[in-house]
Amino acid sequence: MIMAKLTALVTIAAIFYTFVLSARVGALRVKTGVAAPATSGDPIFERAFRVHMNTVEQLVMFLPVLWLSVQVIGDAWTGLIGVVWLAGRIFYASGYMKNPTKRGPGMLITLSATLALVIVTIVGIVRGFLAM
Repeated sequence: MIMAKLTALVTIAAIFYTFVLSARVGALRVKTGVAAPATSGDPIFERAFRVHMNTVEQLVMFLPVLWLSVQVIGDAWTGLIGVVWLAGRIFYASGYMKNPTKRGPGMLITLSATLALVIVTIVGIVRGFLAM
């Protein structure tokens, strides 16, 4: 069995990064006194919470097209686009935590990477049907 190693590594990195964001939210709950189930009360906590939740929202779209695109453009290109997605998430989080108005560039990188994966996957599916 041939495994898409780079894509698998990106998948694990994205999940690990999401776990790190979750741990930061938990730590900030304790530090700021924002007890669950509350999601507001301290601006720093709220930013960390939104960064985590937005990353989870993006992950739901990203992971399926990441793995579908391996069939179309292969492991190297898919993994590279995945690295761009992850860099976008890190850039997004960094900007958002400093100032929520600075989140745009990171979000644009993230969405562009996801859109690229969607487009190549659709092209691959269409080509597959046309070849039948």
